[in-house]
Amino acid sequence: MKSFGWGLVLSLFLLACNQPKTIESKIMKITWDTLAVIPPAQEKTVQLGLAGPVAGAYQNNLIVAGGSNFEDAMPWQGGTKLYHDRIYVLTQNANNQYDWWQPDEKLPVPLAYSACVSNGKGVLSIGGETAEGPVKRVFMISVDGEKIRITDYPHLPIGLTSAGAAQKGSVVYLAGGLDLAGATSHFFALDLAAVDSGWKALPDLPVPLSHAVVACQFDGQEDCVFVLGGRNKSGITSTFLSDIWKFVPSKNKWQQAGKLQVEGDEVFGFSAGTGLAVGEHGILLFGGDRGNIFNQTERLIDAAAKAETADEREKIQQQKAENLTNHPGFSRDVYLFNTLTGKLSRIGALDGLAQVTTNAFWWDQQIIIPGGEIRPGVRSAVITRGIISLDE
Repeated sequence: MKSFGWGLVLSLFLLACNQPKTIESKIMKITWDTLAVIPPAQEKTVQLGLAGPVAGAYQNNLIVAGGSNFEDAMPWQGGTKLYHDRIYVLTQNANNQYDWWQPDEKLPVPLAYSACVSNGKGVLSIGGETAEGPVKRVFMISVDGEKIRITDYPHLPIGLTSAGAAQKGSVVYLAGGLDLAGATSHFFALDLAAVDSGWKALPDLPVPLSHAVVACQFDGQEDCVFVLGGRNKSGITSTFLSDIWKFVPSKNKWQQAGKLQVEGDEVFGFSAGTGLAVGEHGILLFGGDRGNIFNQTERLIDAAAKAETADEREKIQQQKAENLTNHPGFSRDVYLFNTLTGKLSRIGALDGLAQVTTNAFWWDQQIIIPGGEIRPGVRSAVITRGIISLDE
């Protein structure tokens, strides 16, 4: 497999939980390559890629399932978004090679954009959407030999899609997401050690949002739930959020933890990117959408709706199609947020196209970013891997 690698260098205290372990402050380098490419579904000859897949790691298995794409045409050309139910499993064999297999089992429904958490029981899929809209369903995918096990968990109180989730101990947290009316400020928790109690509503987020990065990390006092970026829409255009919030369990309240701003630079919005906790007090952010072209598209849609003549409307729609067709891709920046200092640092840039509307997770001490979207309407089938090395 060809590497499109890039390297990052940063200093931090590493590492706990399911992350690579070391002892003291060292120089960390992350090299990226393509681990694998999602194969076509059994009944098809081409894999166009999958945005919003149900994805995560369970034991020796990397699971990618569901997701959405456009098979007939781009959305601005009248294409239909398709939702899928196929499950793909990547395993490492005795020769340290990676092999795909596709089980006969499928997801309960064609599904995309659920919030996903990987743990010792499997990959937990929370909410998401079908062609009919946001769903409440929550289930765990696990692998038992050559079979897939799908176990239902308590449903959400409300259907939510494009929310963010993270787990600390036995408790899974879900923040934000879209319902039928738009972005929400919901914040729920489910204790996997007491699932019969169902989802508990916790204090609402300070602002409604979707498409944020959610991670559990230590802030110097206790483990908190951090919510970084996201977006919401209350008018013609969406607001791309630059706030970093943290939920402090001991106080049962939200506090502002920082801004998406590198010292000396302007504050920026961040949406639909990926991220994960690293080390004892770090959160990495990969890629994401800053919103410039997204907002331009929203304004053109509004202008077309208000156009007084068919010719004027056609001209605006052509401009929108041209902008989207020539989209350069999403931000390739990589950032590290320090939960002790509240400071954000830019630590590198991806060489390849950034994958958004997916999630990042740890698998065998490797960072994994599966599938996603690389331009509006254009999906990726690439499984991107980040390998960490440490130098004195």
